[in-house]
Amino acid sequence: MSSMKIGTRLTLALLLALAPLLFGRMYVSVRRSATVYVNDLEREMRATTRSLALEMENDVLRNEWDEVDDILRRMTDDTTKVALFKKDLTVMRTAVPGDAELIGRMMESRAADPEASEFQKRLGNTDWLARVVPLRDRSGNIFGYLLVAQDWTEVREDLAARTEASIFISIVIIAVVVALIPLLVRRYVSRPLAELSRKVTRFSDGELRDRYSGADEVSLLTEEFRKLDEQLTVARRDLLARHRRELELERSLQHAERLATVGTLASGLAHEIGTPMGIIRGRAEQVLHGEPVSERARKGLEIIISQIDRVSRIVRMLLDYGRSRESHRSLCDVRQIVSHAMSLVETEAARRHIAMTPDLGEEPLVAECDSGQLQQVFVNLAMNAIDAMTPQGGTLHIRARSGSDGEAGMLKVEFEDTGPGVPPQHAARVFDPFFTTKEPGNGTGMGLAVSQSIIRDHHGEISFESGSGGSKFRVTMPRAPVNGAIAHTAPSAKEDLI
Repeated sequence: MSSMKIGTRLTLALLLALAPLLFGRMYVSVRRSATVYVNDLEREMRATTRSLALEMENDVLRNEWDEVDDILRRMTDDTTKVALFKKDLTVMRTAVPGDAELIGRMMESRAADPEASEFQKRLGNTDWLARVVPLRDRSGNIFGYLLVAQDWTEVREDLAARTEASIFISIVIIAVVVALIPLLVRRYVSRPLAELSRKVTRFSDGELRDRYSGADEVSLLTEEFRKLDEQLTVARRDLLARHRRELELERSLQHAERLATVGTLASGLAHEIGTPMGIIRGRAEQVLHGEPVSERARKGLEIIISQIDRVSRIVRMLLDYGRSRESHRSLCDVRQIVSHAMSLVETEAARRHIAMTPDLGEEPLVAECDSGQLQQVFVNLAMNAIDAMTPQGGTLHIRARSGSDGEAGMLKVEFEDTGPGVPPQHAARVFDPFFTTKEPGNGTGMGLAVSQSIIRDHHGEISFESGSGGSKFRVTMPRAPVNGAIAHTAPSAKEDLI
């Protein structure tokens, strides 16, 4: 069977499927038509017998035997026999005296089954269908029986002829199908498959030679498509490797471009601001810790030192944004990183009358990431939300969950505040470096830009939605399969944060 061509196999399969259906359909059709035909004849015979029995009852009870004999003569012919029987099933009256023996033999079936009102009897070469109806007097007592028998030999022969005709038609139809199927299969299946096999063979070999041997087309196509799959797999692997190299080159170019711009500014600021600020801070500390000073002067010096530290942090963030840092990544449960980030800002949130409601779920959300960098992102998003709700206070909802059906393999961390939201005219610039909507002195505009850079480096994205009821920042990043140990150590609180 496996060495047969697909056309031959398809032809045999169609024949095996169609032949039983055709024969079954013909059989059901013949049986249905025969049943309807026979039922019609039987209903007609029952109606005739009932009406005849009523008339016979009246005539016999009135002793009008001439009427009875007349009816029997008119109803009796070669195909119909009518007779009256006594209660003991002996013949009372027949139209033809010679029919008494024939009718008596018919009643043998009635004697064998007294309850039968309708039965069939074959006598010689004749099939008879007989119906027996009891005759009753005025009190309802049975005093005799009426027998009506019809010759059904022609009916049986007609049914047999119909069956033979149906079988013949079925055989003709199957013969036509047997003749057409191979032609159609050869034209619409075998030839196209053979041509496809030749082309696939040439394509997989890379040569214009014909290896089609006329064997099983499916086996040949399967082998050739297997070769194509191997070749395409190798080509895909090469393309992915080339694409990775191109991405690395593009990232290097982007990083170089940022270094060209930010590096110039950062270097100038570092040299022009860093050194004098360090000297000023040193002198301020010397004065603060030297000779006793007044309380007012001490507070002024502390403000000077804190502002110098703030300037230094701004310069350091600018340098960090342009600097390519080595990332140490491992499998971490993002929920633990979020929890640690919340613990770092909970004191500040409580001081500003802001409630934090975490919803981190029960399911681990594992990602291959740098936990310190992610903590930096989460702390920045939390502080931005806290700043947005100051001074009126509010609630910060923090949620961590898996991606939806359309984002299988992703995880999400959302920070939703109840602040005034981001004005629509500023929505396009939220992630731009140095852009901020905070009051002067309260923000540098670098937090979201650095956070977006970190998340994109983790193959993720930060998006946001904002309205009059608050803003929602959503961190989406790939979820890693748990094949190894998960790092449970949270980042140190002493790490530099935005």
